Amino acid sequence: MSVPVSMTPSEDTHRDPDRLQIERTVIVHGFGAGIDDHWFPWLADRLDRVDRVELPASSRPDAATWIPLVARAIGDLDERTAVVAHSLGCVTAAQAILRLARSVPAARLGVFVAVAPFADPLAESGLPDLDAFTADGLDAFLTDVDLRTVAAATVHTHVMRSDDDPIVSTAQSEEFAEALGAPVCVVPGAGHFLGSNGVTRLQPVLDILCGAA
Repeated sequence: MSVPVSMTPSEDTHRDPDRLQIERTVIVHGFGAGIDDHWFPWLADRLDRVDRVELPASSRPDAATWIPLVARAIGDLDERTAVVAHSLGCVTAAQAILRLARSVPAARLGVFVAVAPFADPLAESGLPDLDAFTADGLDAFLTDVDLRTVAAATVHTHVMRSDDDPIVSTAQSEEFAEALGAPVCVVPGAGHFLGSNGVTRLQPVLDILCGAA
């Protein structure tokens, strides 16, 4: 179910002792971005232990490089660890979690938050670099992704989308959520959750991590 939320900051976030206690968060950026872009620094500054994964050549992503790097950054699946990913970073993180789950089937990640996710081909965006990658490099990220296994290896999954994303369709993010069995949080007017869309803070993600649910 999609639940509209506002971007109004919540200053009254408290941890529920009956829920997971997240001790480490791994942030995975997407296409054309880096660790200091968009809302990533804001989120990192509000958490105790954060690993922001710097993925190389983000305008020419290579699945064979990106997925192992994210898997290495996550390390062993642990219920005290959360992964927060954006856009292409979502399917990258999903593939990394899948690899780790297959290595140690009994292990589980605590939380996976996917912001503007997709797991199938993108429509043309009119952005030359992105469209070139979509045509030539995206398939390698999407091949054999098994979101249901990712869900089984994760205690809590969440999907966040906007209502006006020009790059990832509503249907794509909703399908990603359905495959994960995840609730969907809709942030009105957030576009593709880019700094250029005015999204330099993302309180709903912080609320999820602090609530660990």
